[in-house]
Amino acid sequence: MTTKRTWMFLPLLALAACKDLPEKQILGKWRSVKVENAGRDEFFRLSKALIDTIGVGHTDEENMAIYGLTNMDSVRMAMRAEYDSAYAAQVAIETNSVFHFKADSVVTFSFPGRNETGRWYIDDKGELVIEEVNADDVVKKMAVAIRTLTPTEMKLTFTEETGMRSDTSVVTFEREKK
Repeated sequence: MTTKRTWMFLPLLALAACKDLPEKQILGKWRSVKVENAGRDEFFRLSKALIDTIGVGHTDEENMAIYGLTNMDSVRMAMRAEYDSAYAAQVAIETNSVFHFKADSVVTFSFPGRNETGRWYIDDKGELVIEEVNADDVVKKMAVAIRTLTPTEMKLTFTEETGMRSDTSVVTFEREKK
């Protein structure tokens, strides 16, 4: 009788084990709440420093020779407005992006101002693979490292190689409430 009971509960154990698989845990809607990117942060830091110092310490004649104008206060104000706009757009992307992973391997990405669709799967190395098709029907495949995946939080590491440079972002998502 004990053997029969054991065999009877095996399907329940298998079902419980499947629930912890990344393929099951990732299903649903995830909102980005934080992006860590040292290169991007350094870009904004250096840009702000440049804006704050452009034209400072020069005479009007020197500013005319270097920049072609003398009213550097107006230039700094315009550059600060551009900086603030770019920074605000970055923050909006960080906190208003939603990834929706569906059981049929379709993923939709909702970014401020645009939506995209692709396919997803977890490969043999445990990485999340996302395939997108662009307007020219070219498939772009991206392998994303899963750092953390819990019922409420997901952290993904996106690495983009462009020529000699590598750009890495760690994105933290929270599961959206139903």
